Amino acid sequence: MHDFRDYEIDFMNKARVMRFASITMDNYPHVVPLCHIYYDGCIYAVTDYGTKKLENIKYSNRVAVIIDEYGEPWGKNKGIMIQGRAEILEGGEEYRRVAELLTEKFPYYKKKPYGPIVEGDAPIIKIIPEKAVSWGLKPRRKR
Repeated sequence: MHDFRDYEIDFMNKARVMRFASITMDNYPHVVPLCHIYYDGCIYAVTDYGTKKLENIKYSNRVAVIIDEYGEPWGKNKGIMIQGRAEILEGGEEYRRVAELLTEKFPYYKKKPYGPIVEGDAPIIKIIPEKAVSWGLKPRRKR
């Protein structure tokens, strides 16, 4: 598992959306936006059963995400790209804790049509980071 720096973790925690890339059975990239949390070294997002991304994870668990922020001028762009492996959580202690954290960050998961996040009803994607590259996040030294 990849070890993130504190400033990378802070950036991931503040960000509201990531771009999640998986591989289709035709070996094409499939990229979708997802709301996420960072917890205990991994990235998590809730989804629905029957989605293309879940089908793709079952085909190949190799995934990538981009969490970024566009800035003007371009020198203010910042972000992190993470490559890793995905698992599908459908219940258990980890599932319940992550569902709680997702609901804290995104209160609209508390009620329909987006929630609540319930075991057996809404799978959670767990991304186990293997590699990461970030840009524009490192605090600059004062000269």
